[in-house]
Amino acid sequence: MPSPFVWFDNIGATRDETTDFLSKTFGWSANDIGPMTFLTDEGELPFAATCDSMDGVSGWVPYIEVEDLEPAVANAVTNGAKIIAKNLIGPAGTATFMQDPGGAPLALWKRGEMTKP
Repeated sequence: MPSPFVWFDNIGATRDETTDFLSKTFGWSANDIGPMTFLTDEGELPFAATCDSMDGVSGWVPYIEVEDLEPAVANAVTNGAKIIAKNLIGPAGTATFMQDPGGAPLALWKRGEMTKP
């Protein structure tokens, strides 16, 4: 089974400084597309992004791909998740941000029709 984590956002109040830090420290390339800056390693496809701040979220946020977003979110809430932001539409699909019962952020994500393999 492939990794359940399909993407990572680094969300914070100092996006430019964070992007600069990651680029200088790890050699990752940055491509600012407006609402986020894609991060790549040696010409590969982007694997993460730095993003502007979001209420209730700070730091790295892993994305977990799901087949059907609404039932997956309902299941997470039933099991103790707290919703931070629901049904945010991005360039590759729709995500709901939440915190697990321990307070760690994560996003459940459904791939958009245009990005299906």
